[in-house]
Amino acid sequence: MTWVEFPFPTCPACARSWSASRHQNCPACSSDGGRGAALDVDPDAARVRCVGCNGSWSVWEARFFCGCGRRFEAAEVEAALNEIIRVASLLVDILVQQGRDLAEIRRAGEASFRSWLGHLTDTLAGALGSAAGHVVGSLLRTLF
Repeated sequence: MTWVEFPFPTCPACARSWSASRHQNCPACSSDGGRGAALDVDPDAARVRCVGCNGSWSVWEARFFCGCGRRFEAAEVEAALNEIIRVASLLVDILVQQGRDLAEIRRAGEASFRSWLGHLTDTLAGALGSAAGHVVGSLLRTLF
């Protein structure tokens, strides 16, 4: 499961929205005046969990409350859930493509390095062969 913060959709009553939804009257957050802990959502499993009390329930059973008091049923926030799923899918596509691009860069770099190393080896072998030939030639001229 992948849990992501669940952004609160724009309220039609007061036009406010938040980067995170809250578990109103969370039992683990009794001292915060009913503000509640943040809610996470798993779009694939359609589950919501509270980070304060670790409670988990179906997103379709969830009720969401705006700071102005308006209550949202899960069906009303379906567009927000669909947007989370869409963004998550786009992120997956981007990461997969980035992985492919990095693999291609790595392959190209390895091929380039092998080519350079082969050229260097050929050049060194040629230079060593030429030097060895000069040494052997000099020895033969000296001896004979």
